[in-house]
Amino acid sequence: MLTAKKKIAVRPAVQQSSVMSTWEKVQEFYAQYNRWILGGLIVVVAIAVAAFIYTSRQRERESEAGIQLRKVQPLVSQQQFKLAIEGDPTRGIPGLRSIVENYGGTTSGTIAALMLGQCYLYTDQYDRALEVFQDASPSDDLMKSNRLAGIAAAYEGKKLYAEAAEYYEDAADMFENDILVATRYFKAARNWCLAGKPEKAKAALEKVDNAKTPRYQQDVVRLRAQYNLENE
Repeated sequence: MLTAKKKIAVRPAVQQSSVMSTWEKVQEFYAQYNRWILGGLIVVVAIAVAAFIYTSRQRERESEAGIQLRKVQPLVSQQQFKLAIEGDPTRGIPGLRSIVENYGGTTSGTIAALMLGQCYLYTDQYDRALEVFQDASPSDDLMKSNRLAGIAAAYEGKKLYAEAAEYYEDAADMFENDILVATRYFKAARNWCLAGKPEKAKAALEKVDNAKTPRYQQDVVRLRAQYNLENE
């Protein structure tokens, strides 16, 4: 007698682990896009190398600028302003102008620019001074205030008194120092007087009075008397 055959149980297919599935997808993706992936890595590495080279070069330029600036500083201290501007090749002393041109963007290059502007002021080259001060881009407040004061002095030399007064006040407000504040507000008051703005001059002189320094007390008295500011 024939007996029924046993049914062979069909086992469900064994699913691959999720880890293997993910890995295979990664391999597939890499095989398809490896050119772009490697390209991206190369770009990242190139950027990192370029940044390192740039930083190293900036440090090197800063050091070079500092050395050059120290060479020319004695000329400024000795009030040899024209020589400081152009330099003295016979003694291996660079000029401030060449330092600014070659080391712009460094801290020492910025200091050289402010010194160059001052030298132009002392030699009555007001347009050149104004150009140098306007092009300078210092990062800290003290040098920013010195830059504004330099612009003010250039305008004063050009007899543009209202512009000078405004920049002197901006310079005074940029950096809090009693002596600098008194100096710059007094200069602002003097220029407001020359510009025919007595009310603004009086306001500036009040700032001088409020500064905690006696340096300009007598000058303030004389300026008020000269322009009759007490009775305005």
